[in-house]
Amino acid sequence: MSRKGLACQWQWGCLAVSFLTRLPVRIPGEVSAQALGRCHRWFTLVGALIGLGLALIYWGLEQVLPASVAVFVTLVLSLWLTGALHEDGLADCMDGLGGGQTVAQRLAIMKDSRVGSYGVLALIASLVGRWLLLSALAQQESGLVMMALITAHALSRGLAAFMMGLLPYLRCDADSKVHALTGQHRVSDHGWLGGIAVLVAVLSAGVVSGSVLLLVTALSGWMLYRWLKHQLGGVTGDALGAVQQITEVLLYLVLVMMHA
Repeated sequence: MSRKGLACQWQWGCLAVSFLTRLPVRIPGEVSAQALGRCHRWFTLVGALIGLGLALIYWGLEQVLPASVAVFVTLVLSLWLTGALHEDGLADCMDGLGGGQTVAQRLAIMKDSRVGSYGVLALIASLVGRWLLLSALAQQESGLVMMALITAHALSRGLAAFMMGLLPYLRCDADSKVHALTGQHRVSDHGWLGGIAVLVAVLSAGVVSGSVLLLVTALSGWMLYRWLKHQLGGVTGDALGAVQQITEVLLYLVLVMMHA
């Protein structure tokens, strides 16, 4: 790869970090429409780095706190690190799909900044579910929690990025955060997402467990694809947040079942 190509990849990676986290990342060079449209190829890797950071935080907390408390604090810090980006999407998506009767109504509800009962219940289910599942893994071995954090954060964000190119994006307004990411998808970008997902899953969870988690992620993607296509006919940023959250919880559940 040429020097210019490496500079582009670095810029795209920095954009991915700035989009998925609250970290103050300096974006080198001028940010073009192409850069915004291609940075999603690094979402799996950035997800793995988020998971790694949280795994290290959990490991440190677990030295001085009970495992369930260490899991709770780690989850709270994950909300700060990511700006609760995906949790916000989950709540808005559940409000829209639960309260709207037509696609137009669902999209209008999802755009409303207020959170309804469906959104609140979805957030409670997500947060409590992750706490319970990770605490159950911690009872088996602390290393399982660290592996789960790395793998689930990587695969779930990779799937959300992959989903961007599978369904039409429904928000074309200028203030949409995700709209700029959806216009430059290429097969090679999906190859990077999938390749890094396989690498992270195998290195973190091992060949057997990693293969199972990859299969579960694919099945989750297939089910969510059909659901969103039926309910909306496409995706929004909120729907992609829901994809990430649902898949993350599902991966934790599968790991608990595997290690019960």
